[in-house]
Amino acid sequence: MEVAGPHEDWSAHIEAVEWATAPFPAALDELLDQLETVLDTLVEDAPAAVLRAAEVLGRLSRPTGRLAAGAVQDDGHLQWEVLGTALGVAPEKARARVTHYLLLGAGGIR
Repeated sequence: MEVAGPHEDWSAHIEAVEWATAPFPAALDELLDQLETVLDTLVEDAPAAVLRAAEVLGRLSRPTGRLAAGAVQDDGHLQWEVLGTALGVAPEKARARVTHYLLLGAGGIR
């Protein structure tokens, strides 16, 4: 009995479900909520500090964003609709975000 086809279908299905659910660690969610609260309270009194924080966050997130975009690109089974669902955006927007980070890695965007 040949099981390669059904097994590949099942593997692709499981991968799609994992992407669609995109688990977000509770600790990270809490940390980001705290950061948002602090930055929101500083906007009026210390806008330069908020801009500095935005720059630091961008610098910290670019390398991992490039790595994640590369992993998405290397995944031959991932569908843009699935990634869009995971990110909470339209498929076209998901593709644009991946392309943005890939271009960052290629030196096309700063």
